[in-house]
Formats: sequence, C-alpha cells, structure tokens
Amino acid sequence: MAMIQEQFLTFWKRQSRNQQITFIVLLIAGITLIAVFTAWATTPTYSSAYRGLNEADAGQIVQKLKDNGIAYKLENNGTIMVQSDKVYEVRLMMAKEGLPQSNSVGYELFSGNTLGMTEFTQRVNYQRALEGELERTIKSIDAVQAVRVHIVTPEKRLLATNQEPATASITIQEKPGKGLTPDQVQSITHLVASAVEGLKPENVVVVDTSGNLLAAGTGQNKETALTSLTDSQRAIEKATAAEVQRKVQKFLDTVLGPNRSVVQTSVVMDWTRRETTSQTFNPTPAAVRSSQKINESYTTNGSVVGGIPGAGGNLPTPMPTISASGQPIVYTRSEETLNYEITKTDIKEIESPGKIAKLSVSVLVDGVNDPAQLETLKAAVAAAAGIDEKRGDSLILDTLGFDKTATQKQESEMQASRQTELYFQIGTAVAAFILIILLLWYISRLFKNLRLASSDAWMTVMKPVTQAALDSPSVSPMIGAGMSSPQSMASTSGTAAPQASPLPMPEPPAPIELPPLPTLQGMSPEEEQMQKVVSRLTEENPATVAEIIQLWLSEDEK
Repeated sequence: MAMIQEQFLTFWKRQSRNQQITFIVLLIAGITLIAVFTAWATTPTYSSAYRGLNEADAGQIVQKLKDNGIAYKLENNGTIMVQSDKVYEVRLMMAKEGLPQSNSVGYELFSGNTLGMTEFTQRVNYQRALEGELERTIKSIDAVQAVRVHIVTPEKRLLATNQEPATASITIQEKPGKGLTPDQVQSITHLVASAVEGLKPENVVVVDTSGNLLAAGTGQNKETALTSLTDSQRAIEKATAAEVQRKVQKFLDTVLGPNRSVVQTSVVMDWTRRETTSQTFNPTPAAVRSSQKINESYTTNGSVVGGIPGAGGNLPTPMPTISASGQPIVYTRSEETLNYEITKTDIKEIESPGKIAKLSVSVLVDGVNDPAQLETLKAAVAAAAGIDEKRGDSLILDTLGFDKTATQKQESEMQASRQTELYFQIGTAVAAFILIILLLWYISRLFKNLRLASSDAWMTVMKPVTQAALDSPSVSPMIGAGMSSPQSMASTSGTAAPQASPLPMPEPPAPIELPPLPTLQGMSPEEEQMQKVVSRLTEENPATVAEIIQLWLSEDEK
C-alpha cells in the first residue's frame, strides 16, 4: 500500500498545474456522474394502483400501505401510486382486506376540466355519476355490503306520443348473517325511482348476488308480472305447508320419539279477492216516518144561512143543515195520516286473498299397533295441524313398519369406527409406553457403560488420594501378604496407627522405578481399572506412592 502511494505521489509531481487541475475536474465529474447514475438506477418507478377513489377508501388503503411499510405516492382525483413491481401485490393485499369498498364515482366526475367534451360524453358521465351516487346511498343501508346500479334512459323521440320509459337494475350483495326485508327492498326501488327522471318503481329490478329476485320490476311485461305473482303465491303456500309440517313433526317426535314418524303436508290457498254487498229488508219493526192529523169542529145558533145559488153543490159534506126547530147545529171533522218506513240493512264484505282453501296432512308412524292409540294420535294431530273438515281438509294417519336397514348399517359402521378409533388409541398408548421403557433402558445401559469406561470419575474426591487407593477393595491383591488390616494402611499423611509409635520422616526418596505392569490380557474389568488407577497415581504423585511403599516395607519389618 505504501509503494502504491509513493508511486502515485511521484506521478502527481511530474504533472503540470493544468494537468493536475484537469485531472481533479475529471475525477469530480466522474464521481458525480456515477452518483447520479446510481441514484437514477436505484430509484423505483411508480405505477398507478388505484384511480378515482373516494376519500374514505383512499384513506383506508393509505393506512394499510403505511402499516405494511410500502412506499406510495398520492395524486389528484384519488389516485394512489406504488412501485411498479408491487402493483399486483398491493391489489391482492387490499382485495384480501375488502378494499376498496366502493369503486363508484359520483358527481366529482365533473370537478375536472370538461372543455371539449361532446354532448354524448357529458350524458354518459352524468349517467355514471348518477349511478355512483345511488350506489353510495344504497350502500349506507346496514344490510348491504356491495351494490351495483345500472340505469337505462331512452332518448326522447320527437312527435311520438308513447315514449319508452326509463328502467333500472340493481344487484345487491348482502352482509353475512343479514338480509334485506321486503320493506327495505321496496324502499330501495322507490329511492332509485325518485332519483331518476321518468323512472317508476315498477320498472326497477332488484336481485342479489345469489340470483334471487328481490323486486320483479313488472311495469312493462304483464306475463312477467303474472309469473312473479304466481311464484310468490307458491312460495307462500310452501312456507305455510312447511310450518304445519314442522309443528306436527315436533309434536310426534315429542310423543313417539325421534325417527318414528314421517309427516307430509300440502296446502292449497285461495287467492281470489272477493267483495260482497247485500241488502236486507225487515218489515217487522214499525218505524214511523211521518204523521199528519186534522181536526175540524164548529157550532151554529140555528139561524138560516143562505148562500149564492149553485154553490151548495160544491161545498164539502156534511153540509150544515137548517133545523126546523131552530136548535144549534154542531159540525165535526177529524183526519189522520201515518207513513211507516221499512227497515233495510246494507252489508259490504271484502275477503282478502291468501286464505287456506284446503289442507292435507299425511302421517305414518312406526311401532303403534293399538287402534285406540292411533285414534288418539289422529285427533291430536288434527288439532295441532288445524284440520277443518267443513273446509274439506283431510288427514290420514296410519302405522307402518319402517325399514331401518340403512340406519342400522350406519349405526354399525359408526360403532365399528368408534371401536377402531379406540383400538388405535390403545395401540398408540401401548406403543408410546413401550418406547418410553426402551428409551429408559437404553439410557440406563448408556450410563452403565460410561460408568465402567470411566469409573475413576465416579470415585469420591472427599478423601486423600492415598486413602482412596488404600480403601479400594481391588488394591488388596496388589498389596501382598504382609498387609494385616485396613487400619495399618489408613495412615497416608505420615502418622502411624494409634498403637504404633511415630516413624521419623525420611529424606525425599529418589524416583522409584516400578516393575512393568502385567499385560491387560486375562484380567477382569475391576483389575484393569485398578491398574489404570495405580498407573495414574504413579505418574501424578510419585511421592505418595513412595510413602505407601515405605509403609508396606515398615509393616514387613515388624
């Protein structure tokens, strides 16, 4: 490194001032170009992941991108830019989270520059904006998860009396566990019809994502209207029959037990709407409508009364007469007129459609052979189902032996499966127990082999080395016949036994050359281990071995 530095300095000094400046400028320019190129090459390119998002969806997506540490850029009109190599990954990630929840565009579509748009483009944009606003409004309903709205507004024709009406179709995805009620569906149809010019509620079709028709939109086709009405009536009849069947089946399951009865019901409903008006006259009660009574009376004094000739024939009778005797004459007239009213009753009855016209129930039971019990069950079932014989309802209840072969076979298979599972669990437990026993046996053998291979590591270290060697029972074959008792070998620290006088400490002995040890052939494992211990003691503590030998020699002299 120093040589390279020295060569560079020598080369630098040989250059002129201008050459040095040029070299520095070129070096700085090269470094700058390399840095710019590196920054340009490492800067990721961004592509559009979403466009035209509303503020709520854009905010949720940005928050998800921040949580996952993904770089992004925001542009106007709800556009989110991410790295080009992560566009599809981000879209899949957001789709997993259910984002964006709404891709509809509302009236903000006209917030940009509309200069240069044709009339057709503006009409299409207006229809898109109207559909988007309706989607947002319908989605605010709690049971709606997603919605799509399509509106058809035919062009108005000049000099045409009959114009084509506007129509609309709505597809709704309901939230899990929730559903739209008929009132809510009707509210949606009226909402859309009120928001679009020339659109009537009967021209709005509403379906769900499962293909079920929620609103038929029967404003244009009478055949479709009749078909829809017939389907609704059949659905009501099926629901009524299912309700009766459920009630009877529950009753029989409680009385007889499960799987001992079969119930089938059929309901025919009267969908005719009737309106009846009747009048009844009852002449018996005397109801006076009007009454008129006239009473006239007067008295004369008996004088003759004359009149104009010819007038007497026109006077009402009785005419006053002239009494010859001259007595007073009395005139009396009484008249009464009574008008009676006849009693009348007007009755107007309207029968709504949907009444049960006929109900048929068929019941088969298993294991009931007593006729009295069958009659009792029949009466109870008739009461539970609401059988009305006057209406023409029918009930058939009979006994029949059920074929239980499939049930018994299924039960036997389940029992065999349970037994097999039980045997498998027992076998697994036994195998695990045997495996644990074998593992413990293997570990014990392993520890035993280790103990035999290094038994010196298992000897106690609380005693001195000489005491441990003398206390070992395998040293006795090597000690000789002069060793009388273990107490005579216990003094390894230079002191004699309690009954012996202390010996003077000798000079440090010279290294002792022991005779060669016998070969390992023909020895027991204990003798081999003892021989290894003695060899180790001889190598590590020759002074201790010499002391032991000296003790042995002193024992022999005594």
